Amino acid sequence: MEPVGVTVDPVPYLPFMDGPEPAGPAAFRWRLGVRPLDVHDWIELGADAAAAIEAKPRLMERYPDTVFAVLDDRVVDESREVAVALVDHLRQRWPDRYADVALDPTLHPLDAAARLVPEDLVLLVERDGELVFGGGSVCFPNRWDLRSKLGLTMAGVHAPVDRLNDQLEAPIDGFFDRLAPERSFWRLGWGVLDTADWYTPVDGTASPRPAGPTPDQHYLRVERETLRRFPGTGCILFTIRTYVTPILASCATPAEATRLAGALESLPADVREYKGLAATAQTLAEELRRTCG
Repeated sequence: MEPVGVTVDPVPYLPFMDGPEPAGPAAFRWRLGVRPLDVHDWIELGADAAAAIEAKPRLMERYPDTVFAVLDDRVVDESREVAVALVDHLRQRWPDRYADVALDPTLHPLDAAARLVPEDLVLLVERDGELVFGGGSVCFPNRWDLRSKLGLTMAGVHAPVDRLNDQLEAPIDGFFDRLAPERSFWRLGWGVLDTADWYTPVDGTASPRPAGPTPDQHYLRVERETLRRFPGTGCILFTIRTYVTPILASCATPAEATRLAGALESLPADVREYKGLAATAQTLAEELRRTCG
């Protein structure tokens, strides 16, 4: 399958500019970085949205077991609640585009809802007194194995991420315990990949990568994530809006290039390995400073 998604220039967010200046690997910390969400801005469209939405049915047809999974049939109630809320939001937010939008009744409601927007949708549900990964439509996985997450707590979901549970397990659990329907949040994440393809799972179905990629074959991938709890079922919907841009075009100023270079250099060896940057982080940082700084 041809790569999916398109690149944007400029990328709308630069998460590496948030927080303190990079201070080297010894000072590295993961950041939760949540901020209040105006629900008017829950979903984001933009110039690349049509390509994302158009890719979803093709991905669902070709890789259904990779991009969609739910924990059990009880997830239908939670999925229906968020799907109805999403349709209402789209009709109000973009009436010219979505005035007549409706969920496809032949699809699982989470699948049907996800096909309307560029975001991936992940559902967290209560089971036996614990918040667990209930399912998702993740057509643009960033080295995800969706099915392996089903039924896991947040600590279980994050277990493969070096240092994350050590640094953030308690803050993440506390955040979700306090999350209420009347107050939603959003956050940003970022990474660097050697492909512009939005579809990068770990099951061998991704498009081929270059062998020995050069700096100009790397891309900054930014993910805008929103978190909302819904009142009827108590579920939490986690949306992931992906943006991809060539890394050497991602910084508009020398200050931004220097900050991104510093962020790459400040990744500890285990985190570089997890992010797939063990062999390239330093070279990318040097090239950013040379060409953009």
